[in-house]
Amino acid sequence: MVFQHLYWAKVTDNIDPDGLNRIMAAKIGEEDIVTNWIPVTTPFATHEAGFSFIPNVGDQVLVASMGMGDMQKVAIGSTWNNEAAPPETGENAGADLNKDGKNALRFFKSATGGMLVFDDTEGAEKLQIISAGAKTRLEFSDADEQVSMVSEHDLTFGAEKEVSIEAEEVSIESEKQFSISADQFHSEAEQGWKTDAGKGIDIKGSSVGIN
Repeated sequence: MVFQHLYWAKVTDNIDPDGLNRIMAAKIGEEDIVTNWIPVTTPFATHEAGFSFIPNVGDQVLVASMGMGDMQKVAIGSTWNNEAAPPETGENAGADLNKDGKNALRFFKSATGGMLVFDDTEGAEKLQIISAGAKTRLEFSDADEQVSMVSEHDLTFGAEKEVSIEAEEVSIESEKQFSISADQFHSEAEQGWKTDAGKGIDIKGSSVGIN
């Protein structure tokens, strides 16, 4: 079946009573022409899986009609316009909105500012996962050969059984306090083991052995 009619419309409702992620939309310029509930195309839709992106009320969508009646209408997708400008990452000023003409940014940005960014800028390639307000970020930088996570909040890592860290060098710095609590604690060094303290060192135990 081929499309018989295409027109621009604005979303008027997106709370589908049947939970099918459908929308209602009014034809731009003829706002009295409103669809019933129509589906929105998505790159992947299967049973309880897929891409779940529903246009907001007021967003502009392209409606395709394949015949008579709303049962044969579908919203192909939403579009940016003068009333709804495309987003910027704020991470790469030259690449945002393709100002440098290299088309190096691919990203998803939520309404609150959370982002998944693929930056293919030559010499500065990276993948970023950034929370709203950029308060927490995880970055995979090819240019710096580095993976980093920073946050203005607390970080918690948990595992039901084991956490392993392997590296040529490991450095841990704390401005105030560093604590380790365990039923058993074992430390081993093949060459040397050194402990420095600016004031004092206390070792307590029911038995202490030093060889």
